[in-house]
Amino acid sequence: MLTRLTAVEAKLFLRDPGAPITVLGVPIALLLVFGLLPDANQPSEEFGGRPPLSGFIAPLAVAILIGMLALTLFPGAMATHRERGVLRRLAASPVPPSRLLTAQLLVNLAAALVVVLLIVVGGHVVLGLAVPANPGGFLLTLVLGTTALFAAGLLVAALAPTGRTAGGVGTALFFPMLALGGVWVPKENLPGVLRELADVLPLGAMLNALRACWTGGSPEPLQLATMIVFALVCGGLAVRFFRWK
Repeated sequence: MLTRLTAVEAKLFLRDPGAPITVLGVPIALLLVFGLLPDANQPSEEFGGRPPLSGFIAPLAVAILIGMLALTLFPGAMATHRERGVLRRLAASPVPPSRLLTAQLLVNLAAALVVVLLIVVGGHVVLGLAVPANPGGFLLTLVLGTTALFAAGLLVAALAPTGRTAGGVGTALFFPMLALGGVWVPKENLPGVLRELADVLPLGAMLNALRACWTGGSPEPLQLATMIVFALVCGGLAVRFFRWK
């Protein structure tokens, strides 16, 4: 039954033209636009002697991808299912509604995995992007960051009464996290207080840890702790307040 539900959710995801275009288009376009610049793979003083492509742009594309899926598309889909009574009908059937939640998570995680592989492998082949120099740290950061952001998205889905509200709240969280996490302005160029704040928000913690791992460094303990705390707190609150009806 989980396989069928996942297949149905995947079809619904692909039928919505906005979701695949947004998820695939924004990160790939970002990578291509900046990756085709002449100095994209040359060391830059602005990025601490690292190439802009691997030191900022590629991790940024990954972070934006995970953030969009977790904070806008996923909670919007779950809240819409509740609004339309899909979860209530499942609750009256032998299939528990939690199966639908699992199917939604699997579809979104599969979409994230495909686009991350396109960024890393496709970027390496087409643009000469360096692969992450610290693959263990990269995978650890990716898992923790994805868990933290999807936990936040699940909390939004738990509290929002409608799909439209969930999408609006998720977007309202997503863009400030981008701005304060070092997306619009790299962390190194933020003023003192904001520089510290960039590693306290889950999106910024993931982005800055990915930047370090991509160029051979390691994630900072504060970044890892931030992602773990957000995952536990938001996940726990979502379980507490999530309504199937």
